[in-house]
Amino acid sequence: HPFTSNAGFEWPRNGDKFQRYISGITIGAVVDSVIRVTVCNYDSEFWPGQTINGIPEGQGTPDFKIYKLIFNANDADRSIWPNTLLGNSDQGAPVYFDSSTSSWKASDFGNQTMFYSYTDSYVSSHQGEGRTAPLLADVKQINFSFNQPEELKNIIYQEYRIINRGNDVWTNAYINLFSDDDLGDPWNDGGGVDTNLSLSYIYNLQNTDPSYGSTPPATGFTIIRGPLTYTGSSNDTVAYYEGKRNKIKVGYKEMHLSSTISFRGNQPNNYLEYYYTLEGLHTNGSPYINPVSGQETRFVYSGDPVTSTGWNQDFSGDMKFYQSFGPLNMNPGDTQVIVIAQVIARGSSNLNSITKLRELSQTAKEYYDNFFAEVVIGINNITTSTPDDFILFQNYPNPFNPSTVINYQLPSSAVVHLKIYDALGKEVMTLVNEKQNAGKYSVTFNGSNLSSGIYFYKISINNFVATKKMLLVK
Repeated sequence: HPFTSNAGFEWPRNGDKFQRYISGITIGAVVDSVIRVTVCNYDSEFWPGQTINGIPEGQGTPDFKIYKLIFNANDADRSIWPNTLLGNSDQGAPVYFDSSTSSWKASDFGNQTMFYSYTDSYVSSHQGEGRTAPLLADVKQINFSFNQPEELKNIIYQEYRIINRGNDVWTNAYINLFSDDDLGDPWNDGGGVDTNLSLSYIYNLQNTDPSYGSTPPATGFTIIRGPLTYTGSSNDTVAYYEGKRNKIKVGYKEMHLSSTISFRGNQPNNYLEYYYTLEGLHTNGSPYINPVSGQETRFVYSGDPVTSTGWNQDFSGDMKFYQSFGPLNMNPGDTQVIVIAQVIARGSSNLNSITKLRELSQTAKEYYDNFFAEVVIGINNITTSTPDDFILFQNYPNPFNPSTVINYQLPSSAVVHLKIYDALGKEVMTLVNEKQNAGKYSVTFNGSNLSSGIYFYKISINNFVATKKMLLVK
């Protein structure tokens, strides 16, 4: 992205092994009958800032930077979170209204949340042969991740809000996600796309890697939400996770991935070659032909390496891929939102790592579609309606490993004590110890530091006391 020159995605953490060199967003469109393309890769045409009345601002100022929140921490960026509702700079960082304090607050999407704003509107960022005039595109990017349950530790969610800040319509527009994945040693990699999962991925063609050793992992990006098209039908809805303020849009349908193009080595060299690539074509504008089916395709290496069926890459190299949506039109002021998940998984072999990656991709989408209801980064009031009785619900899942969710409800405000005990009646953890308003609540218990066995959770609210049993199985 345009904020750092320190490329690379380390996995596992502190392992001094890297599986991605760089990734970013590319947009191409026809503006007043002329193709314009903006690229974010090794030499990004996006710079920090935003566009106001057609004029870019923010490059080189301290306000436009990467902002980071750690949940439940009074970190430095929380006080300067860039939203005017907080009295700070006007960048549109996500906020929510806290009714308990009657004030706006920075919105934590996960255990860690990042926000930054960038634009292609600086003319000087487009200088050079083979480039075009700016699109006047602003991007507001949010990255967020969770530290539990275990499967979410290998997923990073990324939300891109793309805004047409110009006075011209973008016609035949394509929004593209580019990634140069170097899975340890980059020269033994192969690429693939699972069109059913909208997952583009890189894996090792051999079952060993100089960096990762035997059974190397597979990595990629899976599409969680694509751009929207308006239908006007009340039967069509699309939902977005926005931390404490989930959003549902009625009358819209989600666009599907239109192409994934993989390259070894050479890539597009000028705006026209980029635009052809965004369309799902060769850089000379000709269509790809699937050598197995003999049919034209816009998805390169769409077979299944695990079962050796379909079109699979039969050579290794330094691979890059481009995932595209389009064509679509964006009027001046229009916003499109794309949500993707960066995933990585390691199985019992290089091919089994692909299987595990597919499973993790499905998990990433399921959690998002459920608004992360079972992933509580703190105590979460999950409804605004008032219950009739005090109730402690059975935890789910049960048995569990290592995390489970406990739900309870309060018909009126009260001091709540929720504690965990082992089979001998010894208290092992306090989950809740505070006064709460009426409502339904959900809290996660993580037993990763405990041994397998039976545990009890007990809630005490005024004169109401309830205890239930749960089973941790490792």
